[in-house]
Amino acid sequence: MQIFTASDHGGLKLKQFLNKELSGKHKIEDLGCESEESCDYPDFAEKLARKVAENKESIGILCCGTGIGMSIAANKISGVRAAVLWNNESAKMAREHNNANIICLGGCLLEEKQALDAVETFLKSEFKGTGKDGERHKRRVGKLDELQPFPEVVVGALILNEKNEVFLMKSPKWGGLYIVPGGHIEVGENRLEALRREVKEETNMDIYDEKLFTLHDAIFPKNFHKKKHFVMIDYLAKPKSTEFKVDGREGTEGIWIQPRLALKELKMDEYTKKALEDYVKIIDLAKVF
Repeated sequence: MQIFTASDHGGLKLKQFLNKELSGKHKIEDLGCESEESCDYPDFAEKLARKVAENKESIGILCCGTGIGMSIAANKISGVRAAVLWNNESAKMAREHNNANIICLGGCLLEEKQALDAVETFLKSEFKGTGKDGERHKRRVGKLDELQPFPEVVVGALILNEKNEVFLMKSPKWGGLYIVPGGHIEVGENRLEALRREVKEETNMDIYDEKLFTLHDAIFPKNFHKKKHFVMIDYLAKPKSTEFKVDGREGTEGIWIQPRLALKELKMDEYTKKALEDYVKIIDLAKVF
């Protein structure tokens, strides 16, 4: 399992101990800090939380004096469920009932063995989100993801090759409908940097000659797997190569297809469909003039 660890100065020794004990069974990536010099826990909590949010199968371990500050900071990041652990029972419940993906420990409150036992208990436990008894846990965790304080700005790419074919991929997140590649903008990225990164991650394609195309709202779209409010910014772009490899987490297959044929034959989410319709209208107008 991929485990990301981080701490401030108050949790440094505990983190180093856990890194050593867990490294034989798991892949550990330490994100800091590296000394006992005073530092600010939100910096390291944010760094780790974003890593865990991007790597859905990973787990994070944050250590500070009490674990409380780290948990408050980490839970500011969308997709994170950070829990403070203090014994084996809290570790078990955090995983089984809350589907926590980051655990926070207090270096000033826990003995090393006590902390290690809690971590190992957590790692051995699984989320009980299936079956009759698990439905309530799944429902409640789902509601956590719906606590979205503001709309999320996302970017998408209508990638067009030399044959004027557009690239679309079938997305499990959109109920098996065809969509364009794209996703969220990370803190510190501009829109084009985010667009290129998302396309590369989802399709393994590099793009260039990006041009702003459309902007629209997706307010709690019915086909998306989570209750979300998006502000979608779509770009036209060209591929450096038409070869692609779709990331299985984001899509099940990809296709190059003429826009008109796509509108006729493929089931798309309404936002991709609208973007393609707008593109076809522009092509038709260009022929007239």
